[in-house]
Amino acid sequence: MAQDILALDDELTKGAEELSDLLYAAIGGLGDLSLKPRLVALRRSIHGKRLPARTEWDEELARALPTPTSERVGRWLETLRRQREARRALAATVDQDRADETARLLKSAADPMFRHALSQASPSLLDELLRRQARLKPRTVVGLTKFVSRAVTKTSPYSTFTATAAGTWSDDGPVLSSSNDDTIACVLELDRMVLDQLIGALLTREEVTRGLQVRPNPSLREVNGRYTFLGRRPAEPLVSVSATPQIAACLRIVGDQCSLAHLRDTLAAAAPERRDAVAQFCARLVTIGALEYVGPVPDQSEHPLDDLIGHLVTAAPGLSDLTADLTALRDELTRELRPTEIDGYRTRQTAIAHLLTAVGRRLGLNWPPPDVLGKVAFHENAVLPRSSLTASTAEWRPVLDDLDVLRRWLSLHDRMLPVRLALGRYVKHRFGAGAAPAFLDVHSAIQVDLAREDAACPDWLRPLRPFLQLSTPVPAEVLEHSPVPELALLHRLRRKSLQTVLSGVRDGTVLRTDPAVLADLAAGWPDWVRAPGSVACYVQPELGGGRLTAVVNTISGGYGKGAGRWSRLLRQAGAQRLPTGRPASDAEHVPVLAELSGTFGVSVNLRAPTAPYEIDYPYTTSTRPAAERVPLRDLVVRHEPGSGTLELVARTTDRRVQPAHLGMLADPLLPPAARLLLAAFGQSYLLHPSLSLLKPAPSDGTQGVAFLPRVEVGRLVVQRAEWRAPIDHVPVQRAGETDAEHLLRLAGWLRAHGIPRRSFVRLHTAGGDWVDNVFAKSRKPMFLDLSSHSMLAVFRHMTKSCTGHVAFEEALPDPSHARPVAGSEPRVAEFVFELTADGAP
Repeated sequence: MAQDILALDDELTKGAEELSDLLYAAIGGLGDLSLKPRLVALRRSIHGKRLPARTEWDEELARALPTPTSERVGRWLETLRRQREARRALAATVDQDRADETARLLKSAADPMFRHALSQASPSLLDELLRRQARLKPRTVVGLTKFVSRAVTKTSPYSTFTATAAGTWSDDGPVLSSSNDDTIACVLELDRMVLDQLIGALLTREEVTRGLQVRPNPSLREVNGRYTFLGRRPAEPLVSVSATPQIAACLRIVGDQCSLAHLRDTLAAAAPERRDAVAQFCARLVTIGALEYVGPVPDQSEHPLDDLIGHLVTAAPGLSDLTADLTALRDELTRELRPTEIDGYRTRQTAIAHLLTAVGRRLGLNWPPPDVLGKVAFHENAVLPRSSLTASTAEWRPVLDDLDVLRRWLSLHDRMLPVRLALGRYVKHRFGAGAAPAFLDVHSAIQVDLAREDAACPDWLRPLRPFLQLSTPVPAEVLEHSPVPELALLHRLRRKSLQTVLSGVRDGTVLRTDPAVLADLAAGWPDWVRAPGSVACYVQPELGGGRLTAVVNTISGGYGKGAGRWSRLLRQAGAQRLPTGRPASDAEHVPVLAELSGTFGVSVNLRAPTAPYEIDYPYTTSTRPAAERVPLRDLVVRHEPGSGTLELVARTTDRRVQPAHLGMLADPLLPPAARLLLAAFGQSYLLHPSLSLLKPAPSDGTQGVAFLPRVEVGRLVVQRAEWRAPIDHVPVQRAGETDAEHLLRLAGWLRAHGIPRRSFVRLHTAGGDWVDNVFAKSRKPMFLDLSSHSMLAVFRHMTKSCTGHVAFEEALPDPSHARPVAGSEPRVAEFVFELTADGAP
């Protein structure tokens, strides 16, 4: 209806312009000059698109005009009446649609699985929904629409609104097939940060720590008569203490690890009269981090509360009340319930929150009340343990081949490549060509050099420092004007590379580039542009016209990233163990793949082991045997004088190490040493919606609507079309403006700029820290369909207090047409697979 009205508006505007000329000529040719004021008034009415008064248009005036002109006026006035009637009908229809759509929302919200998911995501919204039923407040409609839209259009694997299933490859068969067993299981996890706070409070108690093992901090080394090591997160300061005989004696006794009681008794045996002082000394070594506990709960434990309860029963029988609460908490978390038992789930949620509050109170933790704690203390993920997808490599091969070209092309645009080049120069200057300093020495030296006043920097250091500061991306102009030849060359190569892609064949709103062009481009790059050996590709397939294409959402480092997480969840839900592990290679030229140990206090880092080795990181507890752990202190940075590049080597084995962060925590949120390790030698995101490669960054000085075309490389869409506008250019609802009036204004604005009716909307807030902006909720896409009154209400709510820019991204694939598996129910689906350097998925 809105589009029809806009079409009538166009017709009226065009007709008014034509009639203005015709009436002007008619006024000049009037024989009866008394009619002239009335015709002038008629001309003004038509110009203003309003119905004329009786004196401005009647039969006398109609006869006075040439017949064709008179008939044109009559037709124009009839169009104006139809437009006004259509506007009145639109207002009534908007009101009716509001009621109809609320009924449809309530029908969706009545689905037991949706209510289950909502009970996890927004218990207060579910309470409001259950209280009010059909008479929902406007804010309740907005909230409900957000979650219904998320369930229908989003593909995040970490929620209960979407479900994850395993997939396999076959040599032939259909493009995609499914076992069609959509039985959903939900895996409930205690938040890892909450668990770490609980364990941390327990480790301050003598009765709890008495039976624990201690070990040297994996980063502890003796350097020039001092012991240095990494302090506790999140700041992870560099700690240095004198290498006194007393500390040396402790380290000899501890060896790889020993019980704290054994350490104390051994030391006290030499000085029985100072037993209390010995105990305090040992405690002090743990407090500063030279020694660390082998915690009662391994970071990757699948039964953390069982582990903790078992330790307390043995080591601290005096804490029986606390143990009873933890046991009750464990029982609630593991109690089997069908996902459709909403009342049972809600009762369990309440019980968990109250039990956690009681535990926190016993341990003196400053936790919020149960209704607040329950929102963050546990998480749930939906999986399909008995469902599986099968993809045909023969059918997917053209897409995989294009992805392999993209893998090599994106290596030039790896946002960490300038860091690696700068680090090569830095190690050469700071430690000497061909040097092999310890990784921790490099990390320490960088921290010292970054803390220098600019005036105190040597000339060689000053142009490198921006690239060593990992917390902030370096602007392109700094790379362009760098006096370091490799960095300046990198900028020129990147500029040429992007120009090549953006100079592809233009077809309407689409730019198309032949993958062979990118392959030829990559073939001529310097040796220091190294394509990653493994990438994880997140794609949404489109099956149309017998041709498989794919929209690429994200490309990240591979080596099993994400697979361990999903494997763990599926196995906990009863699925068979997935083949996620990688065998170690005996070939000396092949790097040892080692994943970072621990969770860093974040639940999305909980996973099944994937790499054959792990980097033993401070303040983590692993169950891997010592032979599979590479202590952080054992890592050496080797400078290659010929190429100027760096390699990471394990000192004790002299094998190259390929570090990998295989948890799902974003790399910028890792602790400092881990962030440097991954930046220098690992693999991060190559393509990400929040770190756009082909889109210029929004500028506060941008005027008007900027259009960014869809970019296709062979069968891949690597960038969706986007329309970006400053918020003050977007038709936000005015005070006193009705919903129908706003709909018309917004629809007209979108049509004027070619913005589709259906899109995903993102908000880009002006200013602020880049990390905050990247991870801000406002940047998450919200589906918008102008035919949905409730979605329009969400849009009004989103933009009400927005600053910065609004981006409208084409809905591709269109959620209403999503059918990735032939013959299946409509599904919005995202597929994640790993592509290796040999092109094998």
